[in-house]
Amino acid sequence: MKRIKSYSPQKRTTFLRLFLKALCAALICTVIFANAFRSVMDNKIRQEILDSVNQSEGAIVGRAARNEAKGSPVNDIHGYMSMYTNFWVMFEDIPKFLMRNDNYYPVNSDYGNTENYAMSAILDKEGNIIASSRAKLTANLIFGKDDKDNGIYVCDVQQTDIPEVQELYGVYYDLLGGPNPDPNRSVSFSVNSAYVDKDAHIFIPHEADLELYTYKKNNQPLVEAEVTETRHISITLDDDDYELVDCHRLTDKEYPKIALCSVHGTPWESFDNNIEKVGEYGVARSGGNFRSFECLEHKSVYVNGEQCTLNLFFHSNTKGTIAETYYRLGVAAFGLISALLALLWAWQKNVRNKARYAFEDYQRDLTDHLAHDIKTPLMAISGYAENVLNGKLTEEEQKEYLNSILDNVSFTDSLISKTLYLNHMEGKSTSGQEEIKVNDMAEEILGRYALLLHEKKIVYSVSGDAEVRTDRASMETILENLISNAVKYTPEDGTLRIAIDKKQLTVTNTVSEKTDTRDLKRPFVRGDAARSNTDGNGLGLAIAERAALANGFRLSVSCTDTEFRTELRF
Repeated sequence: MKRIKSYSPQKRTTFLRLFLKALCAALICTVIFANAFRSVMDNKIRQEILDSVNQSEGAIVGRAARNEAKGSPVNDIHGYMSMYTNFWVMFEDIPKFLMRNDNYYPVNSDYGNTENYAMSAILDKEGNIIASSRAKLTANLIFGKDDKDNGIYVCDVQQTDIPEVQELYGVYYDLLGGPNPDPNRSVSFSVNSAYVDKDAHIFIPHEADLELYTYKKNNQPLVEAEVTETRHISITLDDDDYELVDCHRLTDKEYPKIALCSVHGTPWESFDNNIEKVGEYGVARSGGNFRSFECLEHKSVYVNGEQCTLNLFFHSNTKGTIAETYYRLGVAAFGLISALLALLWAWQKNVRNKARYAFEDYQRDLTDHLAHDIKTPLMAISGYAENVLNGKLTEEEQKEYLNSILDNVSFTDSLISKTLYLNHMEGKSTSGQEEIKVNDMAEEILGRYALLLHEKKIVYSVSGDAEVRTDRASMETILENLISNAVKYTPEDGTLRIAIDKKQLTVTNTVSEKTDTRDLKRPFVRGDAARSNTDGNGLGLAIAERAALANGFRLSVSCTDTEFRTELRF
């Protein structure tokens, strides 16, 4: 035997449930976007580094070939590698307000850190490092036009045991703020004279000034820098291998000239901790993820007639950098927009649901009230019909009962017709419109009740006039129900006034007692005892309300102890 399922009304969805549902969808979309955006940033960072690797590799290989052709010493390429083994953390599509100073500099500089570095080394056949990008003081010295001794000179702590050179680097890093340089600082060297070893391309400053440049914070570009401190360095060297020369600026006419004098290259900590990376042989590799990326490249070069290997190792970690900030802000912005769209969707859906639920409640109440109100005339019809069928009535009584049956049938038919009309009017709007003289229509409808008005000795009047463009049938329905209600509930010797102007129509009638008007425009609501009679069905004002809304009008009802008032605002 099959079990019959009982009907249960569908559970209504609340705004909170709708929002949580939409929020889950927004969260899923945000996760998908985050992964896609991460992939885009991955590819961008990877391409940045690969481009930088290729640029550095091309520059160093070209310099090595040039030095080999000229017979320049190893220190020339040694210093050149420190100057040109770097990559720039630059993202042109990142908004400028997010940019920080370290986005304008090469990673291998005073502004780099141990998490981001580029390093290179040239290894001989035995695997010994003969030149590298380890940070060192470098300068481009020009002794004359096309002089064979022109080139890159280095002042490397690993190539000299002179204590003053160690002190020079100590002063340099002290100005920068210690082993972890402040990204808003840089140091410029102004060398007035120097000891030079032209055969080895080594130089040591004799008289020099170190100028500390401090850049304005809040992501200001480099042009905002200013000199905040100066240190003078004086080194005296007694060594026949070195020649003391005066150094002139690049714009001066005298030689020798000095240019590009500064500390360049991979920070010592980064280079020394990863020296095995540039000492490896094997197949070039590249890979990584959004947070970390590494690339190792190998290239064959010649140094002093011997074939050597150039190894370049680039490492980037986006933790704490502008790339990560850009990524997080992008994901946060997408998530916020998704959440707002979810909220908007939930609000719109909830408004529609509330309207649908209200309509469902309205139809259910309409049906319930109709079923309840139709019982009385049906019971009366049933009782009268039984008495007639009983056959014990006189001809006059039978006629009276049959008339009562017809009256109740007519009442029931009117009740059903009005209920159907209400149901039809719900949510409907009118289409055909025309100019209507409101006073003419009001007087015409009042004329239909002239006999009743005379019998009840009601004093009535129509004042004012207005023309309204609306649907004629709907307007007639409104006025019919307002005026018929007023005539019906005005006591004997009462008054009924209809006032009309361009903005509204007002129907006022006297009453014997105050009526609660709070729910009076709802179907089948008759108010208090004064309005609950057998002649009324509680649909008049409800029908007028629906018709008014369909025409874009507004109907309001109010009542005092002596006066009942309805206002129809056009």
